[in-house]
Amino acid sequence: MSFKTLLNKTCTIQSATYQTAQNSGQQNITYSDFAQNVPCRIRTRNLSERRYGSPAYQKATHSLYLEERTLPQSDYRVIVDNKNYFVVGSLSLGGEGRYLCLYLERFV
Repeated sequence: MSFKTLLNKTCTIQSATYQTAQNSGQQNITYSDFAQNVPCRIRTRNLSERRYGSPAYQKATHSLYLEERTLPQSDYRVIVDNKNYFVVGSLSLGGEGRYLCLYLERFV
C-alpha cells in the first residue's frame, strides 16, 4: 500500500493576511486560498499523544498527513470537510522531504 492511497480526503490551505484598522487600531485577519484540493488524511490525536512535546503540540487536536509541499510563510489554516483548523506545528516524515504531518487545533 502506498502513501498516496491513504490520502482519502482533500483540504484547502489558506494563508493569513493582517491589516490594522486606522481608526481603532484593531487587527483584522483575512484568509486567502494558498492551495486547494490537496490530497490528505486527517485523524484525531488521543490524549496520550498530547501529553508530551512542546506546548504547541499539546494543543493539537488533530494530525493531518499530506505529501511534502511548500507552505505559506505567514500564519495559515487548513479546511477539511468544511471544518477550520489552526496549524500549530509541522513535522517532516519519511525522510527526503517526502511527507508532511501538520498538527492542527480545531476552531469554530
